[in-house]
Amino acid sequence: MKRGRLLVAQLFPTFVDSFGMAKIAVGFRVKSGWAAAIVLSGPSSSPSVLHARRIELSDPAVPESRQPFHAVDDAQGDLEPNEAQIKKRVQVVRHVAEQSIGRLLTDCRANGWNPQRAGIVAGSLVDPSTIHSPHIRAHAMEGRLFRTVVDDAVQAHGLSSIVLGEKTAFESAARQINPDERTLKRTLVSLGRDVDGLWRAEEKLAALAAWVAVSENR
Repeated sequence: MKRGRLLVAQLFPTFVDSFGMAKIAVGFRVKSGWAAAIVLSGPSSSPSVLHARRIELSDPAVPESRQPFHAVDDAQGDLEPNEAQIKKRVQVVRHVAEQSIGRLLTDCRANGWNPQRAGIVAGSLVDPSTIHSPHIRAHAMEGRLFRTVVDDAVQAHGLSSIVLGEKTAFESAARQINPDERTLKRTLVSLGRDVDGLWRAEEKLAALAAWVAVSENR
């Protein structure tokens, strides 16, 4: 972590935000049952990572909550026909997501960070109803569910949010931050140097989402 920046944020969080010295956002790369989460500080021209973690969006004690729309006993992994089972699994997902994001934001504020925005990268933004294959449709429904529960949870905590598709995330970021995608990618690589733990494609995309959110002019 950048200790000088962190100390200022802890002592004067309102001053820092008000004068644009260190806007803070949270970014997520949503996967099936979990998400990479990054807390990022601005300004947009010089972002830095304050914190990185994995958050759970499913319950390990309820393994079917990781793929709630898949039929458990179907070798092909087709859609679960039992609506009551789907409803129970979705409730588990929503509960775990709310808890995970609540803990993350509580930890942020305990450190003097006050994120006002969130960015979310999802694998796809395709409408599941347009997909004919039951197996692929189940994956699309899960993708929509997990990104939605994250979006709902951050908004419930008062954060504004943006949602990006994985395939177009860099294109969107280029419009918002820097038109040169190669510069964006090099910066994302360098951001990981001060992070304890993994810095994979998931963390980079979560950081990109937070960077776009920090860069929004609103």
